Amino acid sequence: MNSFLDIIINTKSEMKKFGTFLSEILMVGDVITLNGGLGVGKTYLSKTIIKKMTNIKEVPSPTFNLALSYPYKDNYEIYHCDFYRINKFEEVEEIGIFEDLKKKLFY
Repeated sequence: MNSFLDIIINTKSEMKKFGTFLSEILMVGDVITLNGGLGVGKTYLSKTIIKKMTNIKEVPSPTFNLALSYPYKDNYEIYHCDFYRINKFEEVEEIGIFEDLKKKLFY
């Protein structure tokens, strides 16, 4: 997959600033995907965005749950997924992580 935009972030402070910026421009229905090696800051960025958008102080990593959701305004939810241990998208479908989301969107 080719990148549309590369952003270089060198410090945790810069990552927090970037997460704060994203939290201010994201809208319902937006999807962000992050790809990178272990320890590069994907979870830190996700947690920053979720904390800023929901005012929830404790945002755990979904590494073992694979997906966690957080209440957002007007009965929407923010989904935070970690598919580190998933090899193919078909595995996500088999687990059924998004069944509730499908029901909300299509029923």
